[in-house]
Amino acid sequence: MTDVVITNWFHKPLNIKSKRLQEAAISQFCELPSRKAVKKAIKKGRIFINGKRGETQNWVKIGDRLSLEESVAVNSEINNNNLLKTSVIWEDEYGACVIKNAGLETNGISKVTLEKVCVNILKYSNLPDYTIAPRTVHRLDKATHGLVLIAKTLSMASALGSAFEKREIFKSYTALIEGSPLLSFCEINIPINGKFASSKIEIIGSTKWPVFGTATLVKIHPKTGRKHQIRKHLAMIGHPIIGDNLYCGALKYTGQGLFLACTRLRFTHPITRESMDLETDLPRKFKHIIHKLNLP
Repeated sequence: MTDVVITNWFHKPLNIKSKRLQEAAISQFCELPSRKAVKKAIKKGRIFINGKRGETQNWVKIGDRLSLEESVAVNSEINNNNLLKTSVIWEDEYGACVIKNAGLETNGISKVTLEKVCVNILKYSNLPDYTIAPRTVHRLDKATHGLVLIAKTLSMASALGSAFEKREIFKSYTALIEGSPLLSFCEINIPINGKFASSKIEIIGSTKWPVFGTATLVKIHPKTGRKHQIRKHLAMIGHPIIGDNLYCGALKYTGQGLFLACTRLRFTHPITRESMDLETDLPRKFKHIIHKLNLP
């Protein structure tokens, strides 16, 4: 954050008492060399007047303190990559739900992550406890496609984090697995790294598949959220997810990556108490499976 206190104006006229925020900012911050840059910074909520987020219609007086928040940007070299074409399923002042494409990290130290992409596609919150940048409150593996919840305020981040810990958020995944399980519905309760882990599996249908002979489309509803839980649980019962290069065993299918997608999230909005039921379509690579099984 860069702070300056207005003691005088750098551009004429020097004796006026106040200026529009856009005029004042361009004379104070070398990081904003043009009117266009200033307007963009104001729109993104990066400029503050005496600690309050500034708007284009605000006036700045001698003695006021202007602050410029650091920019969080996505690497422009890969800004047109298909991985970054993120869709927004739902958004309000408190948070959002977006679709993460397979191959994109949710968060972390990578140059490009879903969190960094969200800086460019989500609106800034005007609430007092806004976060500097959108914050993911859970994560999907890099190879997994699907829905991710985002917090735009500190209170929303805390509340959603607590809801995940208390298992108050219903999660539904779709996967294509090796072979054909004997049971049409089962619950897997196998500890992962010494901790309780539970996943419910529902069979949708089976079809012929190269390499494995048979592949089965399943719905998975994890009760807990251990690392790689779904992938590990399915591998543990002898039906790993097709395309999983970590838990697939001796047979490999390197056609179209991991056949796993988070397709539905259901929860109560922590702030407004609204019932939220968010869904998305399966990625394109699942489409021919749906067709083979004659599913709607």
